[in-house]
Amino acid sequence: MSELRIAFQGEHGAYGEQATRALYGPDVEAVPQPSFRSVFEAIVEGHVHGGVVPVENSLAGSVTENVDLLLEFTQPITGELALPIRHCLLVPPGRKLAELERALSHPQALAQCATFLRQHGITPVAEADTAGSARRVAELAPPRTAAIASRIAAELYGLEVLLEGIEDAPDNHTRFVSMGAVPSQPGAQSKTAVAFTLENNPGVLHRVLGAFATRGLSVTRVESRPRRRPWEYVFCLDVEGSQEEPSVAAALDEAALLCRSFRVLGSYRVSAY
Repeated sequence: MSELRIAFQGEHGAYGEQATRALYGPDVEAVPQPSFRSVFEAIVEGHVHGGVVPVENSLAGSVTENVDLLLEFTQPITGELALPIRHCLLVPPGRKLAELERALSHPQALAQCATFLRQHGITPVAEADTAGSARRVAELAPPRTAAIASRIAAELYGLEVLLEGIEDAPDNHTRFVSMGAVPSQPGAQSKTAVAFTLENNPGVLHRVLGAFATRGLSVTRVESRPRRRPWEYVFCLDVEGSQEEPSVAAALDEAALLCRSFRVLGSYRVSAY
């Protein structure tokens, strides 16, 4: 067993655990946490060496809670992985699709399966995580109820996979990032993530983006998050390349001079699944 302890949100069988093992290897000690915040707190308090959280889904969009936590806490991003997500409809053995009225899962998973649920008249019921929903359905067997989770969760909790691939689009991926310990299986592509605030002056965001564009650097994501004061925002930006590369370093320096505040959230490798 690996001596490396990495926290994830949810219970064993969650997609976060799959991402953790993909980033750190199959023998890593994946440590379940009840909430996303507790993943960050476990790192700060020294209970684990690192953590893995989702930040964006290709169907449901940004996981804004974790974007905000990355801004609140100071652990640098150390890696990234786009995990294919294949949702399964899980039921106690023998239960039929026509019987179902409710499906339990994490809100993100429910959003990713919204079309399927609507077409079958199944009411989505939000729970803390996907694997925990599977465990609850397995242990309590509530009538007319299913869970949406992974095939691994079905195997762990003794549920039947009634249908597989119920997400709204087949190319469904969730982007996970690691914090703290550097993944043992890094990829070839580098990426740098930054967060910044601006004065309310005309064209200043354009000039910040121009610092990267004029050097031929590809910005892969721009997102704004509200601050505590009304109508003020933190901008989050991902750019291809490492901050150790001269062109990236120069762009970061130029952009920082244009901003009220500027912080590099991490410069890291993107792992392939």
